[in-house]
Amino acid sequence: MFVISFLLFTMLFSFDAIAQRGRRAPDAQPRQRAAERPVERFERPLRTAAEYCLMLPDLTEEQQADIRELRLQQIERNTNHRNQMAELRARKRTLMTAAEDTESMNELIDEMTALRNVHMKENVQHRQALRELLTDDQRIIFDSKPMYRHDRRHAPGRRGNLHLRQGSRRW
Repeated sequence: MFVISFLLFTMLFSFDAIAQRGRRAPDAQPRQRAAERPVERFERPLRTAAEYCLMLPDLTEEQQADIRELRLQQIERNTNHRNQMAELRARKRTLMTAAEDTESMNELIDEMTALRNVHMKENVQHRQALRELLTDDQRIIFDSKPMYRHDRRHAPGRRGNLHLRQGSRRW
């Protein structure tokens, strides 16, 4: 009886080990290296969020320069906003762990919402300033594009977005 149970036990573990070899198995196909990838992939132009306005048809050199200038101003404002929000979030984390001072937490939340309010208004002003630079035909195309430019890397099912794929998990 002992011999039979020992043989069953070893067979169970050996089959389990064979089934879980995965990519590390010697006969598994290696991933394609960057040098072996098709050249067309590297020749495609990358579209970044900073260039989305510059892809409008028939932009003059003056329009492109003005759009770049407005974009740089917006990047500077967004950087300042991000830095201020990071400081406020750090203070919020400290207040939440330190004591139960509800009054200071409410004041901090009011600061955060006021800062977010200003940021949203600046974004609308930026968009309107861009619209003023465009002709009527360009404005129609610009208005038909989504306000926020999300790339495929934010698509559901990617590794970083497990919550989108597996449903919301609220603790």
